[in-house]
Amino acid sequence: MDQKKFLTVMAVLDDETQRLMQKLQQRIISSGMLGTQTMNIPFHITLGSYSPECEKELVKRISEITSNTIEISVSFPRLNTFGNTVLFAEPAVNKDLEHLHLHFDSNYGNGFPWVPHATLFCGQNNEVSKALLLIQSQFQPFHAKITAIELGRFFPAEFICRYELKKNKK
Repeated sequence: MDQKKFLTVMAVLDDETQRLMQKLQQRIISSGMLGTQTMNIPFHITLGSYSPECEKELVKRISEITSNTIEISVSFPRLNTFGNTVLFAEPAVNKDLEHLHLHFDSNYGNGFPWVPHATLFCGQNNEVSKALLLIQSQFQPFHAKITAIELGRFFPAEFICRYELKKNKK
């Protein structure tokens, strides 16, 4: 991200998935690799990033969208990396996730295309490769739910708001 301050809209994953991904991340950290990932935010899929001036508009938009959106199921069939500096769980994009993303399709500051992912570890090339090798044998594809949308300010990370999605009554 080229900009020093920005807002991020995050699709937050359910509690069980938080625990599962925390275990994977802790396995990496307990091996001595600390990384540069932001540790004080929930595991999530970034939906879009914005200029800090968009905060009020985004809070309103998130509130409106979450009031009419049911929790979204998503599967994570694999691990992947960005340029060998970010290790992440990669979700299979389905129509519900794509539809949610379209409400927040903005990439303030760097213009990269949207690649849905849930970051596990950030580091140097050799650390990310080691981290991938370390947890790849333990990784099993899993299913998750997007249960909330959060808005955060970066850097440093600051919480702005969180709105829960409606529970599926099935």
